[in-house]
Amino acid sequence: SSGINAEYGGLGKSVDHIRSASVSIYIDDPILRYSITLSRISQAFQLLFDNAYLLSSLGLIRFQSDKVQAFTNKFWLYADLLNLIRACYEIQREVQHQRERQRSNLKNYEHSNYETCRAVVRRRPDLFVDLIKNLADVWLPLNALQITQHSPGLVGLCGTISSLLGALTVWDRSLKLGTL
Repeated sequence: SSGINAEYGGLGKSVDHIRSASVSIYIDDPILRYSITLSRISQAFQLLFDNAYLLSSLGLIRFQSDKVQAFTNKFWLYADLLNLIRACYEIQREVQHQRERQRSNLKNYEHSNYETCRAVVRRRPDLFVDLIKNLADVWLPLNALQITQHSPGLVGLCGTISSLLGALTVWDRSLKLGTL
């Protein structure tokens, strides 16, 4: 029964990702539009394949479980890479805006890169939480696909960091990166 509930929950989440992708396709900025939309589509496929793997492992449907699991991990990796592209792009935009603000304030024109980045982190901590979460998360599908080979301890640490930051964004909604 709990497997079936998880299955329906996963299917619902897949539909939510597709719905979110159908909205994000209208974002004006092309880098944000494609990175967000394709990430949401990848997450939807990841959940669909994960659900197929679950049903297969329960013996409810017949699939080659190892191939289904590989597809799950590939879509997970695609989503993580697209989320990293988005976070880096948005951080770069914020740094540019901060530098423009600093230049417009002539008395504070001489700002170091450290001061600029510190100002961006204070103003947009959600970007940095998302970046760190995705940097930790990306190693999990890479390892599962055997593209990289890290120790179970490092993989566990990355998973823990990603999970803790994910929980932090639920606890403090201001740290969750929005879809614009």
